[in-house]
Amino acid sequence: MITDSFDASGKELISALDGVSRKALEAAKKYQIRSFIITFSKKLIDHLCETGQIELLDEDLYFGSAAGKNPVYRIPDTETGVFLSGIGAMMSAAMIEELSAAFQCRNYIFYGSCGVLTEIPEGKLIIPIEAYRDEGVSYHYAQASDYIRMKNAPVLEKIFDQAGVGYVTGKTWTTDAFYRETERNRDRRSEEGCICVEMECSAVQAVCDFRGLELYHFLYGADSLKGSWQRRILGDPEMDSRIAYFSLAKMIAEHI
Repeated sequence: MITDSFDASGKELISALDGVSRKALEAAKKYQIRSFIITFSKKLIDHLCETGQIELLDEDLYFGSAAGKNPVYRIPDTETGVFLSGIGAMMSAAMIEELSAAFQCRNYIFYGSCGVLTEIPEGKLIIPIEAYRDEGVSYHYAQASDYIRMKNAPVLEKIFDQAGVGYVTGKTWTTDAFYRETERNRDRRSEEGCICVEMECSAVQAVCDFRGLELYHFLYGADSLKGSWQRRILGDPEMDSRIAYFSLAKMIAEHI
């Protein structure tokens, strides 16, 4: 059973170092990266490159899979890296493993869109406090449980409060099955206090906990699954909004 998958002391057959090219490992040694901002928006990355807000680090620093690899960027004159991750638990977890192995970086700031399960306006910021583990990755990094605690949620709340940034907090439902978010499961999660649904939170938190890394994860409301599905801004927020969320991630990097 998947709930029996956690093997805390077992030797791994493949390590993250095995998944990173020698060229990338050598190139990473040249840079001091203290924190990584992880985004899922190619449009944002292209805009930040075009406007000089991020810079390409090295032509040998690419991470990903056979489906495509992405380069590593940095905010100029900082120790903050920027990376475009594939969507979902498996790809996000693998990228944390590989970036951590290559750069020895401890802090990971994740953000992205989510579907809301309650009356939350589109674009509203959400700080998840717990994540329902409806994916397969986390059971290999943590003892089986329904929820995992997003341990740095209080840190994000303090940073947002000091900056006067509005947000809501609540549980999130992390699932791999994008097209199997059924009405019955939505209602169950909502009854337990979940206010949104996404595809990464529980997995990346489990990876960071297991590896001794720090995760800072916030979301913004996109589509709505309350009642009948409404797309709203899913996949197509304005560039000004994308930049605003990235600016929040930069602010977090400056505070941690």
